[in-house]
Amino acid sequence: MDKNRIVIVVIFAIISFFILRYCAVVGVSVFETISSCCLYPVLRVQQLVIEPIMMRLSDRATMRELETIIENVQKKYDDIFAENIALKAMRCYADETAELRNFNKRYVLHGGHVVHILARHFSPHNQFFLVDAGSLQGIKKDMVALYCNAIVGRVAEVYPWYCKICLITDVGCKVAALCPRKCASGIHEGINDISHTAMRYVSHLETVIVGDDVLSSGEGLIFPKGFALGKVISADKSELFYTITIQPALNFQTLCYCTLIAKEDIER
Repeated sequence: MDKNRIVIVVIFAIISFFILRYCAVVGVSVFETISSCCLYPVLRVQQLVIEPIMMRLSDRATMRELETIIENVQKKYDDIFAENIALKAMRCYADETAELRNFNKRYVLHGGHVVHILARHFSPHNQFFLVDAGSLQGIKKDMVALYCNAIVGRVAEVYPWYCKICLITDVGCKVAALCPRKCASGIHEGINDISHTAMRYVSHLETVIVGDDVLSSGEGLIFPKGFALGKVISADKSELFYTITIQPALNFQTLCYCTLIAKEDIER
């Protein structure tokens, strides 16, 4: 034990000697030297441990700020995207109804309602549309459905939010009609076929030519005069009347909009 103590004392004395000698040469006080020896490990710990921790915390704060910015940008993007979709929908509606609006202006259709077709029904029993306007919008039974210069049908049933349009292809829809070239008149009837209709009660004394246009004559209480129903694709003369087949003027499978209006409002 005595030898170990002697070795420790000798080592301590040597270290002290070199420290004091260094201080004497450099001109640094013993206190400063001891302070620097104590401070150096602290500086190293700060460099190796504390600074990375602070940088990591700073990075986390920056990440939170970036996430907040991203959320705000995403919200603005969603708002702009929704507004863009709404504008596209408005433009699409405007493009699809441009013909109807121009037609309404040209004919000054007072009280006309441009309506969207919600559902189509084509069967061997009946043919009709359901459209998005009803009694709450002022729609009444027997109003006429038009698309530009052609007749779609008539309002058969009215509900608060929508109504049912009986198409001219329906067997129950009858329109007083004529072929204007030779003034041959008769009754246009549906046969529950969207690709063909018929014109009946045309006298064999009249002249009907394949390719003739068929227009509404305006006789009766519902349908106005001068609107297209279709074109003659066959005309067979019998003893009393013609058997006439008509191709409808409209494609009812692709129609999306139409105008509902009363006959008196057109002829006013």
